[in-house]
Amino acid sequence: MALKDLLSNYQSAKKAHNLTKDTAQQIDPNIYLLDYNNEYYLDEILESGCSSIAQLIGFATKKFNKDFIIGDQKGSGCTTFDLHNPDGDHLLARNFDFKEAPCFVVWTHPEGKYASLSVVDNNFMLYGKKHSLWKKGSSQVLLAPYCCVDGMNEEGLAIAVLQIRAAATKQTDKSKKDITTTLMIRAVLDTCKNVDEAIELISSYNMIDSLFTNYHYQIVDRSGRSVTVEYINNELKIYERNSEKYPAEGSIFEDDGLDFQYVCNYAMTKNTDGFKAEMHGSDRTDAVIKAMGENNNVMTELEAMDLLSHVMLDYDHPKYPWNIISLWSIVYNTEKGTVKIAANGEFERIYSFSIAEPCKILAKESITNSKYTKTEWEYL
Repeated sequence: MALKDLLSNYQSAKKAHNLTKDTAQQIDPNIYLLDYNNEYYLDEILESGCSSIAQLIGFATKKFNKDFIIGDQKGSGCTTFDLHNPDGDHLLARNFDFKEAPCFVVWTHPEGKYASLSVVDNNFMLYGKKHSLWKKGSSQVLLAPYCCVDGMNEEGLAIAVLQIRAAATKQTDKSKKDITTTLMIRAVLDTCKNVDEAIELISSYNMIDSLFTNYHYQIVDRSGRSVTVEYINNELKIYERNSEKYPAEGSIFEDDGLDFQYVCNYAMTKNTDGFKAEMHGSDRTDAVIKAMGENNNVMTELEAMDLLSHVMLDYDHPKYPWNIISLWSIVYNTEKGTVKIAANGEFERIYSFSIAEPCKILAKESITNSKYTKTEWEYL
């Protein structure tokens, strides 16, 4: 059955059974599933603008009449890359590396906007430590749509955010509304069906990066396009291979001779004009480039997961009592609207989900013997 038919069936069933409350369940020590059925007032917050996490929490407190807390997201290290599977489907592969905690896989299906599946770090949404888990009835889940750090919508548009160790972006164009890092992801997933629409939306806002650090995005769509979006000295930079509209000139993609994009925790812009951006993760992207070359840029989703298992971070933080690991590794299939996800580096438990079938486990798979040798990567 086609993705749109599945979504239509779900929406009809939801209306018939008056499903208006959020449903959450834990399927794994590291993964919660959340079918989000509340209104989350996206149009209203975008219209008013949002320039900080504190303002976002204030908005949510007023709208939901609940008290909320927000956690720490500074210091994460991630890897993304796009590729195709043997069927020609465009994929986005992503590791989200941070201090060990569970994650929420969240389905949203707002009326008049695109349905999507996204992922939230419990460190962020629940001010969490490893064992600070969601408790049934906790109002914190109401924040989930605002807190996602990667996701994909029903049109096959996928987006992921990654940290750059550099000064936070603070744009000041008085003709534009302000927006924060993760709220931008929600706006893109809810309202954009392709790369061009995402860029148009992003360009229409002042980015005010949250949590005192800088970020960039990789965005892909069903057609096979991939762009990298970042802010250098508060100036928006957009790079796409073989593109006149968003040329790769000035980026590290310009002369590497490759056909895909890879993003990590360093600026893609080559000349940062005094913008102090530390270099972290080039050893991981070198490993991705090598593996992709050996496979002609084509892998199955499970093979892409294996590569993610190879380049994930896994170490004890030198200053804090944290274990840093890939909280999740995920592969988005933009054609089929499906994902594979493993959490906390446990690749013997890989779950498959669809945007169109909230909270339903489609398959469970495992990687017991990786084709890659274990490597210790430079850490943040």
